[in-house]
Amino acid sequence: MTTSTEGYAPFLTEHWRPEHCDSKKWNYQPSTYDVEGVELVGEPHMKLWEDLTSDNRSNPGRKGGVDFAAVDRLQKDIINNGIDTKKGSMIYYDVDTGLKVNAFHREVVSSEKYLDIPGWMSQGVRFSSPVARIRFCTRSNNRKYFQHNNTSAADVEVAVRDVLACSPPVTKDAIGKEIDFLGWHLSESTRDNIKDKLFSEYVCSGLKLGVRYIPHNKNTVELLLPNYRHIQGKADNPSKETSEWYSNVWDNPDEHCLIVYMSHVEGRIGSLMTSNQKAVNDNKPLHILFAVPIPKGKTSLHTKREKCFSTELFSVEERMLDAFDLGEKWRKDFAWNHPECQHRFVAQDSENELFNELIYIPNRKFN
Repeated sequence: MTTSTEGYAPFLTEHWRPEHCDSKKWNYQPSTYDVEGVELVGEPHMKLWEDLTSDNRSNPGRKGGVDFAAVDRLQKDIINNGIDTKKGSMIYYDVDTGLKVNAFHREVVSSEKYLDIPGWMSQGVRFSSPVARIRFCTRSNNRKYFQHNNTSAADVEVAVRDVLACSPPVTKDAIGKEIDFLGWHLSESTRDNIKDKLFSEYVCSGLKLGVRYIPHNKNTVELLLPNYRHIQGKADNPSKETSEWYSNVWDNPDEHCLIVYMSHVEGRIGSLMTSNQKAVNDNKPLHILFAVPIPKGKTSLHTKREKCFSTELFSVEERMLDAFDLGEKWRKDFAWNHPECQHRFVAQDSENELFNELIYIPNRKFN
């Protein structure tokens, strides 16, 4: 660690002053950010950029490398406010390889083209595995102060992909835990969107996710929809029956369609009844694409699917018939009971169903 002001000379410039070279003047405390397999080596100290290396500017935990708009913002902040040792952060580097860990934007703003700062306050680290390095690069980039560029949702998505590639098998739980860990600073809805996107991509890739039954929600079903379309020359097109359902029913502007995730059917009653009314007004069927909760115990997936009609929709029908004092003969008039309905279920049995196939289950005696 540099202890004398004489040792500061190689670092001093208009913007980098002696107080910036004293680690005791920095409020920032080096941390492993709770990443297993990361060791802090030695005390914080000044390090010249020329003594550090980079992996072709590949920045783990970042999508697309350096964000030059962020560099411009950082440059203006330093020009206007100086190096803020109260809120600013140190950089990290791998002591075994000399590779920079999370310093790319600060290195660019330090270049001759920008502010010409020869080095930065640094902390050495050691990693036990590539996964530890990726996790640390992402977690250490998420802090709440100026002169820093937090990782975006896209950055977290890239980092999670890298971690999962290094640590198979991929499961839905593993995807969720990694996103929550690396994207702790993102909103819950943003993290959920990343989870749904990655989960659907892994399902569509044919990758076995370590479980037989695949859980879905409305978002993941929507992400699956393009896979039901026939594409000329594609090797893994869906069956003719599925692709025709997609083009003739789902992708047909003259048809009424709705996605229903049966775990939250109570929360879908409003949209279900609205869609029903629109279809009835047009004298058209209401086609429903279902996803069901994964079966537990002795209950089969087939039974879960049948109960969508015999229990869940039946319960909604009973409620509406009772509310308007209507008899049994009116049950057939619900748009989802129209004789021309083409209801389908998404594939959820990874052992017996292809991800890009749709499953037909009869709706009682109606369709």
